[in-house]
Formats: sequence, structure tokens, C-alpha cells
Amino acid sequence: MVKNIFTAVLVFVLACFMAIGCTKKQAKVKAIVPTSTVKIDTIIWFNKDAACKIHINYVYLKGKQYATANDSLLRMGTLQPNYFATSYEKLTPQQVIERLVQNYGKEYLDLARWLKDREHAASQLDWALNIDTRILSGKENYVVYISNISIKTGETITKYSLCFNIDPKTGRQITLKETFGDDYKATLAEKIVEQMAKNNGWDNDDVSEAQAKGYFVGIKPYPSTNFILYDDSTTFIYSPGEINPNEVRVTIEN
Repeated sequence: MVKNIFTAVLVFVLACFMAIGCTKKQAKVKAIVPTSTVKIDTIIWFNKDAACKIHINYVYLKGKQYATANDSLLRMGTLQPNYFATSYEKLTPQQVIERLVQNYGKEYLDLARWLKDREHAASQLDWALNIDTRILSGKENYVVYISNISIKTGETITKYSLCFNIDPKTGRQITLKETFGDDYKATLAEKIVEQMAKNNGWDNDDVSEAQAKGYFVGIKPYPSTNFILYDDSTTFIYSPGEINPNEVRVTIEN
């Protein structure tokens, strides 16, 4: 009797695993895009008390077949400042990062010389540039490139994130219009305000309520072109000072 019960349970468990396995096989499996990283940490000294620290951790698509995509990403501004948007050369991460450090370092030294005679606070000559990047799986077979950037100039620190949805095979950037249609601005703006109201527990989900709460003050709501596109949802990222003093992220269902 015990043996029969055990056998029945075993058959049931195996059937469950087989059912799960079949379901997984039916789901579309996304290809894994290979990546590699260029890292650099350096300090450019102005004098013994003042320097510019540069940290870059740059992820890129690995393989000759992704050369065009890497070139496109470098021109789009995944690295800041974007010195290479209009370059006529073919761009590679290794080449661009080396030049970015040289250019940024030169700008720092030139400005530090100018500031030294005008600023009494030594802290104004203390700079830092930090760039950390990552690549996520996006909608369908697209990928999302995310750059988290922090720029320190003296006592002022600016932090923001930039997102780029691309086709890794071609390097083409995916737009809101092609994803959501010609009327995407109006339809997405409405959904974004409704979601903000839901997230924050507002009484109303209209423009007046959003503006009363300190969002989109003096401007019409709009979908940010800085977004992360997933299969089932889209996250819009507004940089600090864009629609509110703080960074704002809103995720809506597609």
C-alpha cells in the first residue's frame, strides 16, 4: 500500500516537472549578448592639494559583429562629456575612453589654472568624474544600455542616468514612436500622470494634481526620451531638475 502511494506521488511530481518543462520550452528564450569591460581609475593632479579623479567602468558588446552597435553607443552619449558624437572615425571603447580621459583632464587643468586666481576655496579645484555602465535585456531581442554618471566640480555634484534602447545587431536606437505609435506623446503622458497618482496616493490623476504636487510645474506632461523598454513595461526616467528637483522614475505597463 505504502509502495503504491509512493509510486503515485512520484508519478505526479514527474508529471509536474514535465509540464513545467514543456511550458518553458514554449516560451521564447532570449539570446544572451556577450559583453566585456574597459575600466580605468586615474588621478590628474593640479597641485598637491587639488586633483581630478576619474573612474570609468564601461561595459560594451563583445565580438566583431557588435562593432557597429558599440560605435553607435559611443556616439549616443553613453560616455559624458560626449566628445565624439560627430567623429568621422570608427569608434571603439578602448580608444574613446583613453581620449576622454585626456580631454577631460586637459579641461580640468585649464580651468583649474583660471580658478586658482579667482577662488579662495581650495575645494573648488577638487573635481571627480564617475561613470558606471551596464547592459540589460530589453524588449524582444533589444538591449538597454544604462550609464550612471556623477560629475563633481568643486562643491557641486550632479548625478543622472542615461538609457539607450538599441538593436545590438545594427546599433539602431529604438524610439517611443515606433513602439507606441504616432500619438505616443499624448497617450503616454496621460498614463504617466495616472501612474504617478497611483504611486503617490494622490486624490486625482490629472495634470492639475501633478503640478500641485510639484511635478511638471509650468509645462505640459510628456514622456521622457530617457526610458527603459521591457517586454511588459516601460520605465521613464526624469533627471533631477527636469520635472521635479529630484530624479523621478515612473513605470507603466505596455
